[in-house]
Amino acid sequence: MKKPVKLKPNDLGTGIFVMVIVIIIIGSRIIFGREAFYNVLWIILTISALIHFVVLLRTKNWGHLIAMLFYLFIAATFFNLSFHRHHFLTLFFAASGFILFILFMYVMFTNRIKWRYTEILELAARPVDESDDGFSPRPFPAGEARYAKGEVIGFAKFLLKHVIAYPYFEENRVILVVPQNMFSHLLFLKRSYQEDTYISFDFNGNVSVHIAKKDYQKYKEELTFDRLCDSFGNLFREFLELYQRSESSKIIDRLNALRFIS
Repeated sequence: MKKPVKLKPNDLGTGIFVMVIVIIIIGSRIIFGREAFYNVLWIILTISALIHFVVLLRTKNWGHLIAMLFYLFIAATFFNLSFHRHHFLTLFFAASGFILFILFMYVMFTNRIKWRYTEILELAARPVDESDDGFSPRPFPAGEARYAKGEVIGFAKFLLKHVIAYPYFEENRVILVVPQNMFSHLLFLKRSYQEDTYISFDFNGNVSVHIAKKDYQKYKEELTFDRLCDSFGNLFREFLELYQRSESSKIIDRLNALRFIS
C-alpha cells in the first residue's frame, strides 16, 4: 500500500526564479533587439556554467561536469551569433551542445545532481504518526552510533558528492546540513548552518538533530517533534551503516524511490 505524502506541495520559489529569468531574456529581445537577446543568453548561460564548475570542484560529482559543458557550449553558440563569428564554430558549438543536452537530460532524469532536501524530510516523517506537540527550536539528542572518526568524515564527503547533505567539519564533530538551497552553501554564500535542518555526529558517537522551523512547517500536520527528530536521526544512522558496509548505492536507491513525491 502506498504511503500518503507527509509534505505539503512544493513551494513556487524555483518556478518564480525561472520565470524572472525567462522574462529578462524575452524582454531583452523585445526592447533591445536580437543582438541584445543573444548577449543576455550567453551571459546567463556562462554564469550557469561557472556555477556548475564551482560545484563540480566542491562535490566531485561528474554530473556537474556534464551540466557545465552543456551550458558552456550553448553559451559559445550564442556568443558567436552575437559577435558574428565564424559560422563553422557556431555550428560546431550548437551540435556539441545538442549532444551534451542529451547527456544533461540523462543526468537530470537519474537525479545525479538533484538536491535531496525533499526526500530527506519525507523519509524522516514516514514513521511518525503522532501529533501530540508542535515545533521546538532546541537541538534533540538522537542517541548514539558506532563509527570511527574517519568513517563519519568519509560518510560526510559521500553525502556532499551526491548533494544529500552539506558538511561542516568542526573540531569535535561533523555537522550534516540538509538545506533547501544547497547552492547557498556550495557557493560560499552562506557560512552558517544554524537556521537550517542538520544532524551532528560527534567523535564520541553522540548524535544530535536540529530541525528548522521553516522545514517543520512544510509538513501537512504538526507531527510530534521529538518523534520526528528521533526518526531523522535513525534515518541518517541507517545511511551511515550502509556506508560502513560499502552499500552506499542503497542510500541513493532509497532516495530515488521518492522521486515523484509532490
